[in-house]
Amino acid sequence: MAARQQNKSYLWKIRKSGVVGESSDLRGKEKEKREKEDRLSNLPDELIHRILSTVDAKKLWTTLPVLNLRDSCFDDPVLFESFVDHVLSHRNSSTNLRIVNFESYDDELQDGDVVDSVIDYITDTPTVTSTLRILSILADQCVVGKLPDLSLCQSLTTLKLCRIRAEGTPFDIVSLKNLYLIDCNFGCGADALLDLFEDCVNLRRLCLHNCNYYGAFGTYRIHAPQLSYLSISWMRIDEMFNSKCDIELFTPKLQYFNYCDSEIYDFSADEDLSSLEELNVDVLCLDKGTDLLLQLIELFELMGSAKFVTLSTGIVEVMSMFPDVLDGRSSPFTRLQDFELDKDTPSSSTTIPPKVMAYLFGGYPGFRFNR
Repeated sequence: MAARQQNKSYLWKIRKSGVVGESSDLRGKEKEKREKEDRLSNLPDELIHRILSTVDAKKLWTTLPVLNLRDSCFDDPVLFESFVDHVLSHRNSSTNLRIVNFESYDDELQDGDVVDSVIDYITDTPTVTSTLRILSILADQCVVGKLPDLSLCQSLTTLKLCRIRAEGTPFDIVSLKNLYLIDCNFGCGADALLDLFEDCVNLRRLCLHNCNYYGAFGTYRIHAPQLSYLSISWMRIDEMFNSKCDIELFTPKLQYFNYCDSEIYDFSADEDLSSLEELNVDVLCLDKGTDLLLQLIELFELMGSAKFVTLSTGIVEVMSMFPDVLDGRSSPFTRLQDFELDKDTPSSSTTIPPKVMAYLFGGYPGFRFNR
């Protein structure tokens, strides 16, 4: 009897000392380890699909905040249109949608109905109209008729349009901050002035690349009081370079300007561009005449506040052909810190004549010249 009581007392001491507790902790850790093991991945795909089809996750896609609609997985454009219609009609309209990417390279969708259906969904769904941030549309030669309806979007900050055809109506989107127009065609009517961005009062970044405008306008106005970044390349009017067209800028906060083409348009500014920091000009200069040189001089004087300047070798070659035109002219760049010559090939070399050097760099011996 005394021995049994002594054994009980010894067992109580073991429990009290924590030995039993440690054993329990080990069992708990082993159980937790078993629970964390990924045993689902080892199952056959058929069984995984059957399991997932019985849970609510099969409708998870209807609430995703990002929609990527691309035809790359469809051989038949009709199937792609059906897919887009199915996605839009079954999506949970009470959930937020922040990004929409539409991408189609099939020229059989030229009527643009499928693109307009995406825009209709965006503008007809209140939760989307108030939450959409980014919209990207690439539709190879599609005629898009619903672009003006995007003005209903109260939250859209970035719009990218590529390879579309549309009427050249103003982009009346107050919230828009970034606009990219790439390989687009716009019908602009008979007005003498084309002003597509006047209502984009918050626009910060504008990229116009290889766009063609059909119309009788003689002035292309970029009215964007908050714009800090502007890039224009290969702009065409009625599918050709129109030397009679002027580009008029109202961009008092512009900090970066890039221009690339075979020729150059005449530029003017309603406000001083004193905020400009960086200037990049790449002109092939196919017509190497004094008229082109005078256009370049006017552009440099307009952009003279730039601190960082990059010019193509073709521009320097034109200047070198008519050094007397530069003789006696003061340097247009009043704050120059860094100059770079953009060569056609890394190994090519361009010798800059003294009069061209004096015109470009004048009284700023402290600048850095990167050949």
